[in-house]
Amino acid sequence: MNAAFKLDMAQFDLVSLVRKIGTFEGARSQLLTESRNFLDNETENILLFHRGGASGREVTLALTQLFDHLNQQLFYAASWKLDESAVDHCALLASGGYGRCEMNPRSDLDLMFYFTEGGKQEAEKISDRMLYLLWDLNLDVGYSVRSASDCLEQSGLDSTVRTAMLDSRYLVGSESAWNDFISRVFNHVLGDSTQKFIKAKLEENQERRRKYGASVYLLEPNIKEGEGGLRDLHAALWVARIKFKAASLRDLVIKGVLNEEEAANIESAYDYLWQIRNELHFLATRKSDQILFEHQSKIAEFLGYKDNKRAPAVEQFMQDYYTHAAYVEHLSSSLVIKATQRDEVKSG
Repeated sequence: MNAAFKLDMAQFDLVSLVRKIGTFEGARSQLLTESRNFLDNETENILLFHRGGASGREVTLALTQLFDHLNQQLFYAASWKLDESAVDHCALLASGGYGRCEMNPRSDLDLMFYFTEGGKQEAEKISDRMLYLLWDLNLDVGYSVRSASDCLEQSGLDSTVRTAMLDSRYLVGSESAWNDFISRVFNHVLGDSTQKFIKAKLEENQERRRKYGASVYLLEPNIKEGEGGLRDLHAALWVARIKFKAASLRDLVIKGVLNEEEAANIESAYDYLWQIRNELHFLATRKSDQILFEHQSKIAEFLGYKDNKRAPAVEQFMQDYYTHAAYVEHLSSSLVIKATQRDEVKSG
């Protein structure tokens, strides 16, 4: 059993660095150097943690913790000498996969700079300061600067934005702004236009399968977008959460939609896919979720497969992957059916 991963945060203090130099602009090059060293060192430690047998969930949480600390430090540094009363109307939120605490080594970093009345100007200044540093760190950053009305307008136009809102998580900044987001945005998004949202997500699923292949048995499957991959689980949970007004997987259990065993099966399915995706991303020289031939034997070796009389290690791994993908497709479909059949029963 692995001990929980712990970041070495003792020497990483960007606020003290800005305070010492006196201005954010003057400290910028040193902020970049310190941030790059912190990221490189801790990513290497997480790689060792992963290769030492950590589970998929443990590694995604370790990477999430790493980026949480980086973004919290950058937010404090970027807020230096700005109008404190205005900063009190700003909060930094994680969204998407980052909001779900599902960071893999090459995952996008999705951020929302949320502001309430009086905080727009400072939110924009903080975002400018932070984003240029994050881009200089070669991170793939998706971002928005939004008020409650902006969030509601965009979520009404785009179901992808709406799911990002559902997955939002507080990182740093004004807790009152975060509470404002929950009451004015999250609760509204969770409760509004149920049937329209479910229809849109199911249509997205069909389009995704047309694009990535409606079979789990592809020779080079896509672990995120392919049949039986992570997106099948994401889509099923989004549909179920909207249908049953559930804030999380745990909430679906509390509401009686899933039992403990079903929830554990979903968590286990995620864990398996995350462990493979973590290894794939550590191996790859560029961002890719396709399990290419060139990586399959290395992943099989990492997972402990050995050649035997029955089959080579890589064939054993891929056969197990296909079996798991079919199981994920079953889990996801079962949850979608639970969310859609009840309406058919009511209308019939």
